[in-house]
Amino acid sequence: MLKDVVSWLDYSFFDEVALLIFAACFIGIVVWALTLKRETTHRFGSIPLTDDVVDPKPTRNSTSTSEGRSN
Repeated sequence: MLKDVVSWLDYSFFDEVALLIFAACFIGIVVWALTLKRETTHRFGSIPLTDDVVDPKPTRNSTSTSEGRSN
């Protein structure tokens, strides 16, 4: 009985659904990449050249201080 059910299945529907999901994700990523700010793309572009990724908006806790450290 299971063989009959599996043989009647039409897998072409899944091909089309997978293609639509891929296309939607691809278009979404392209739109996201094209709407990035120039400052952000410059930071992303400098990652391979340096080990440090500079945060454009440092917060109070992001700066390291010598308070509480023992030498």
